[in-house]
Amino acid sequence: MLSEAERRSLQEIEQRLLADEPRLARTMNRQVRPWLFYALLIVFGGLAVLLTVIGAFGPAFQCLLVTASVLVLRRYPLRLR
Repeated sequence: MLSEAERRSLQEIEQRLLADEPRLARTMNRQVRPWLFYALLIVFGGLAVLLTVIGAFGPAFQCLLVTASVLVLRRYPLRLR
């Protein structure tokens, strides 16, 4: 948790960045589109079910891992610094 002085300092830095480099600031604030997550869930979740039904358990497990990873990354996004 940031103190009030640190929060003000951070806000000032963000405002200067936005004034000096607006494209960089917009790029850093850009969120991944929600449709991408839903598309990955539908495709890999559906593939996991289909592959399980036809008996291909190895690839089904891999699709299930991708689906679970998408759900985890949706809840806890990566913060690259």
